[in-house]
Amino acid sequence: MKKLWTVSPLAMLVGVAALLSGCGGSSTAADSGSSGGGSSSSSSGSGSSGSGSSGSGSSSGATGTAALVYGCNWLFESDAQTANIEYPDTNAVYWIAALPDTIPSGDQIQIAGTSATARYFSFSIYNENGKAEASADDAELFGAGSTPANAVSPGQAYTVSVIYSLTASSSGTTLVANPLDISTRAPAHKFLVYRLYLPTSGAADFGNLPALTYVAASGTRTPLSATPDQASCNTILSNIENAESGGSSSSSSSGGLEPTPAVKPPKMAIYRSTSGRFQNLDVKYMYEKINDTLGDMLIIRGQAPSFANGAQSPQVRYWSICSDGAHAPYPVVACLADQDAMIGSDGYYNVIISTNTPPSGYQSAFNYLPFGAAAFGRPIYRQLLASSSFSLSIAANDLSLDPASSMGAYYPGSTYCSNSVFSANVGAGAAAVFSACQSSEGIGTVPDTGD
Repeated sequence: MKKLWTVSPLAMLVGVAALLSGCGGSSTAADSGSSGGGSSSSSSGSGSSGSGSSGSGSSSGATGTAALVYGCNWLFESDAQTANIEYPDTNAVYWIAALPDTIPSGDQIQIAGTSATARYFSFSIYNENGKAEASADDAELFGAGSTPANAVSPGQAYTVSVIYSLTASSSGTTLVANPLDISTRAPAHKFLVYRLYLPTSGAADFGNLPALTYVAASGTRTPLSATPDQASCNTILSNIENAESGGSSSSSSSGGLEPTPAVKPPKMAIYRSTSGRFQNLDVKYMYEKINDTLGDMLIIRGQAPSFANGAQSPQVRYWSICSDGAHAPYPVVACLADQDAMIGSDGYYNVIISTNTPPSGYQSAFNYLPFGAAAFGRPIYRQLLASSSFSLSIAANDLSLDPASSMGAYYPGSTYCSNSVFSANVGAGAAAVFSACQSSEGIGTVPDTGD
């Protein structure tokens, strides 16, 4: 299936919503789930073949005109290979549908499919501004919430019911949307996001996506692949495209917290917000700001958590390190997935981020990520669905005042290094390189006025 957008659809959603601040509130952070896209004709790619009618009823409480009655089938695929906005992880894919912002009591929307051939998948519902209302990951769908780090076997059938209630709670295969969180723009809608990490097949094919069906209390079923809301769905696509074409300044807000300088020695911090727009609440993040004048390279080193591979009880479902830009539109340069990391005999990963290829010999123990063209970067370390028994995870240390100490060897330490120091010590191994770089890096500050 051809992708439809030249810029990130989720970032476009943000344009419609007003502002997307990475993963949370006024701070800029990581992996909001926004990524991907390609240029669009608003009448294509929805997978719908409706009549263009706005439907036979009305969404009670919806403001404006042309509110969605049944909803829009999967509208577009968003991934980091086709666009680059708001810190996407290059190993993830996202699909977006639009749902009514409220429906009559007793009605529901069903999501039916089989578990994906992927490391992880989930469904999340957001209001028009990207506030999370409900979410369920694959482990929860199959009653494995107590072991979230274990990947779900592919090919298992599931049905998820989306209901609208002020008193019910999301649990297992029921997602509860807020019927009073009403859109301020027409067509009134919420967003449904289907996330897949490390999908191995079918992620870019409409034919492999879960089926979306509106089920009335009477039992009448209306597939969203043939929704009568097609005209409204086309309007949503058009509004998204128009909002984004108005400029990138609407895509994010610093909230007065930026700009911050890049400093040496660098230090990773935990991103603590849970109120970010389009945020995946299954992911915990760490980040820092860096500058390409503070050293020939940055090295990130830490003990690698075990990850889900079907043969063990892993500490996390997935982890990655990404080289990202620090300024809007907050692009990703490259990401290293756990399965591609070089792990030393001591259990540590060692990642170099540099504007140039590091000196010879680095391939023996180091992964390499390019810095990117901008002077300021923001490396991001992710952990997805850490096991509750993993006491040194980001999630378990979310409130720690000193994660460098409380996370122990799993803390992602970082240091700037010169080519000469690296070359002089690479023969002694990665640990010796990191230690020598820390000892010689000195101190420094580079003010940033560009955020």
